[in-house]
Amino acid sequence: MPIFEYEIVDSAGAIGRGRQQAEDSAELLQQFRNRGQLVVSLRAADAPRAAPLRQVLQQSFRRLGGGVRLATLVLFTGQLAAMLEAGLHLVRILTALGRESSDRRFGKIVEDVRDSLSAGNSFADSLRQYPAVFSNLYVAAVRAGEASGALVVVLNSLTTHLEKAEQLRRKVKGALAYPITVLATALTIVVAMIVYIVPIFEGVYAKANATLPAPTLVLVGLSRLFRESALVTGLGLGLVVAAVVMAARTERGRDVLDALKLRIPLFGPVIRKAVLARTCRTLSLLLQSGLPLLEALDITTHVAGNRTIARALVAVERGVRNGGTLAEMMQQTGAFTALVTQLVASGEESGALAALLGKAAVYYEAQVDATVAALSTLVEPIMILVLGGIAGSVIFALYMPIFNLGQAMRGAIK
Repeated sequence: MPIFEYEIVDSAGAIGRGRQQAEDSAELLQQFRNRGQLVVSLRAADAPRAAPLRQVLQQSFRRLGGGVRLATLVLFTGQLAAMLEAGLHLVRILTALGRESSDRRFGKIVEDVRDSLSAGNSFADSLRQYPAVFSNLYVAAVRAGEASGALVVVLNSLTTHLEKAEQLRRKVKGALAYPITVLATALTIVVAMIVYIVPIFEGVYAKANATLPAPTLVLVGLSRLFRESALVTGLGLGLVVAAVVMAARTERGRDVLDALKLRIPLFGPVIRKAVLARTCRTLSLLLQSGLPLLEALDITTHVAGNRTIARALVAVERGVRNGGTLAEMMQQTGAFTALVTQLVASGEESGALAALLGKAAVYYEAQVDATVAALSTLVEPIMILVLGGIAGSVIFALYMPIFNLGQAMRGAIK
């Protein structure tokens, strides 16, 4: 009987490590789950270990190799499910997929996963060696599929989940891209006018000894600042941008930024619906895969995509661990809509929680589609008005002295 090395976390948060005999990794995994323990790692103790230099190189590759295109991962997962369903052996499948992959780096990763699997590790543990490619969600779902004997079903669900996640990301990104592009264009036009056009008007007004009104004086001052102190201005703006970027990378900064995303006029509701759809679909996938609710909540917390919702999920997990229902805990946080909490409550009562969470995900994905379509027709005229208003204000400020001069001349004639 093989011996496995494990690392687990119990319900109190204590970490335990050791060695234990079992028929296979799935049996040992189920034993830990029955005791309410979360398995962090599980590998065959007698698996051959890499030579030190090779091991260092492999670990460096795993850390620095980065992720792969989501389309590549979706294709791999779908092909893997189809070939397993056809009855092919997993090692043979990985050999074929690694050799045929159009992404050479990903193909090498697949071959390494195959080698790890051949050495006695579980498929999930083999995938877990590449966290930049296979997320905690992916690995946990595969682990649950191995334990339950429903790996094909889980892989098909993962394929759907990844496709839906990519569609949502593209829709939200597309909804935000247009206004950002228009605002950037407006800013570029204004800066060009201030740097190149305002000096021409300034020279004309200086020769005419015209009295400049306040808006024109502001434009002239900005023009001189940009032209005479371009280096200082550029450094100042660069420092401001760097400070904002650095602040956004801190824990507090990320919290504030994610909270603001949900409150952006017009676009905040789209982002919130996309996050809710992602959260519901992730929970549905993990529960359908056979993971316990608490473990599913923990994994969903790390892939929610928004720290405000993630903090709410942490509070939900804590409440459920202390005996509360999922629906009650979600309602208490205030981060989830009435529709989600009602569907969750119905799912808990009927025993169809995973299915109803899936329905909630489908609903909010449709809502994202409808909202993005509405925004595309609403935002365009608003952006045109904004662009026209900014450019018009600059032009009006430039011509104000001429208007004033004309009025003065008419007054003198009278």
